[in-house]
Amino acid sequence: MTIEFTPLLCYSIAFVAVFISTAGQILLKKQADTSAQKKGFLSKFLNLRVIVAYGSLFLSLALNQIALKQVPVSVLPCITSTSFIWIFLFGFLILKEKPTKKKLIGVALILLGNAVSRL
Repeated sequence: MTIEFTPLLCYSIAFVAVFISTAGQILLKKQADTSAQKKGFLSKFLNLRVIVAYGSLFLSLALNQIALKQVPVSVLPCITSTSFIWIFLFGFLILKEKPTKKKLIGVALILLGNAVSRL
């Protein structure tokens, strides 16, 4: 059985990769909050959250490689850059982070950059 990598499937894979990457980065942020109190190198970097987070980031890279079968190289960075917007939103909703002026400017620049690159 062979899988036909249609454009719709590849774009879907790219967006799934964004959300997997976002979940991994939220896990890393959550772990960073709890690791500040812990002492020792191993307890900060060799725990389940960090391992799962880096595994999800690696998985998102692999999925992006698959998505490149049909998604143009000029479009994929625009899709992956939206992960920073999702991290901002999920950080606010899940981690209760305060939206600062710098973060809002960063999100606006990402949106502006994506719009300009699509012209």
